[in-house]
Parts: sequence; C-alpha cells; structure tokens
Amino acid sequence: MSSPLRLLIADYQPTRLGIRMALGDLVDVCDEASNAEQVIRAAMRHQPDLCLIGREIPGDCVAAVRGVCRAAPNAAVVILASSDSPDDLIDLVRAGAVGYVPGPLDGERLRRIVSAVASNEAVVPRSMILELLIELRGFGSSAEMLSMREAQVLGLLRRGHTTSAIADRLSITPVTVRRHISELVQKLGVADRSALMEMPVAFGRPAGMGNTHARS
Repeated sequence: MSSPLRLLIADYQPTRLGIRMALGDLVDVCDEASNAEQVIRAAMRHQPDLCLIGREIPGDCVAAVRGVCRAAPNAAVVILASSDSPDDLIDLVRAGAVGYVPGPLDGERLRRIVSAVASNEAVVPRSMILELLIELRGFGSSAEMLSMREAQVLGLLRRGHTTSAIADRLSITPVTVRRHISELVQKLGVADRSALMEMPVAFGRPAGMGNTHARS
C-alpha cells in the first residue's frame, strides 16, 4: 500500500481545520501556513507532495505559488479559489499551479483532488479548460502551435525541473524529454535550452483554432 501524500495547507485557520477533518488518514499533513511567506518556507522545509493554497491568503498568492514551485519542485500546487475567473486561473498556472478549484469545498471534492494529484493529473474545472488550452497552446507570435506535451515540457522546464524530473512527472523517458526540448528550441526560434527558460512568455489565441469541446 502506497504512503499517503504529504500535504501542506496554506489558508485561514478554519479552512485548514476543515481540510484536515475531511481528508483524515488519506494524507499526511506535514505543516500548515497562514500567509504567502510562511507557505514558501514550509515548502522548502518539508518538501510536500501536495500543497493546497487558498487564493485569498495574506500576501501575494501568485508569488507564493512561484516560490513553492521553486522551493519544492516536486510538489503539486492546487489553488482553492472563491471565483472562477479564467484570468486568475491562467496567472496561477503560469506561476506553476497544476490545479484550480473554485467554489465551496466538501470532503468528497477534496478527496477527488488528492486522488487526481496522486495520479499525476491536473485539477481544473471542465468549464475553464477551453480558456486554458487556448492560452497554453499559443506561445508568442510563433507560427506553429505547440503540442500539449510540448507545452507540458516547457512549463516544467521553466519551473526549474531537470530532464529526469520532467520524465518522471510525465511518465516518459529522458530521451523523449530531450527530443521535445530540441523541438521547442526549433519551433520558438531560440538558441538552446537555457534560452527557453529565460524567454518572456506572451500567450495568445493560436491561429486556426476553431471550436473545442471538453468532455463532461
């Protein structure tokens, strides 16, 4: 039997207590935080598998996500939000979040989040997938669209993951990761891997993209 995910919770105290009670033995809560600075320090200290961050915690939530991803590169960061703003979702995904959960939470929904993260899945409402795909598949003014796998590799690369870590996260081989990186260098017209990590991101709607439907 696999070990429970190590969970770091960053939110207001009543919410943290509710999460603990709802998840019980399904997770191992390694620490709690009440603001953006605390969650970054806690992530560095504990290296959690999953970090649940309340969108309204004191401090800069986007910076907190970015900081957690740098401090604990293998942690999956999921945002607990009160709204379903696509712009908010995109900003937080750009910062490194793999999940965005708007609206009220209950125990069943929290358990589904943990199950999804344990299976290396993203956690995004179906109603927001189209906006996210449009943003992730258009990269600057490049004439070619990135494949979804290329977008995943690029996102992990820009968050500081090594080739081996990207391969483990996506369940592919390091050789395949290197091939994707080579293709990204060519598609985006940069010199090398380091340039990919440094180039500014300008997301936009890719040309020729028609209606897209998500399964419900």
